[in-house]
Amino acid sequence: MNDERRSSERLLPIVEKESSHPCFECAQCCTYVAVEIDTPTTSAEYDQIVWYLYHRGVEIFVDWDDAWHVLFRTRCENLTAAGTCGVYEQRPAICKDFDWRSCEKRFTPADGPPDKLCWVEAGAFLAWFAERRPRAFARYQDFLRKKHAGGEERELLRVKSARRGKGGAGAARPS
Repeated sequence: MNDERRSSERLLPIVEKESSHPCFECAQCCTYVAVEIDTPTTSAEYDQIVWYLYHRGVEIFVDWDDAWHVLFRTRCENLTAAGTCGVYEQRPAICKDFDWRSCEKRFTPADGPPDKLCWVEAGAFLAWFAERRPRAFARYQDFLRKKHAGGEERELLRVKSARRGKGGAGAARPS
């Protein structure tokens, strides 16, 4: 039985990073998911950016090609305690295609930041938005005022309808 177990264990790939490899004791690439999003152009899209940033572990960044991304800080379920991939032989193509030479950890301060812009919280994004895109920010402020006013108006209409009493417009009918 021990021989049978040992032979089955040998079939599993043993994956260890060499201590000389740049990824040794890192695995940063396995601790987040980044998805490209449309560059915001409308008030609703800017509002989505703010909404993303209201969530812990979520960031927005713009890469050096001007592509916008939402980043979710979340650890891969297959990352082992040793910092290796627990499903290395069956890992997704995106992992197989990753080139450690393009990793953001390889950038030095002399290289500059890995991203053109990065926001971790909504306040910093809104400050940038107000300063760098003042006309769009003014439209966004109007958008928010109208959304909030519209919501308050709808609530007032429901309250007025309910106050009209039985048989009035919008009043609940007995079942």
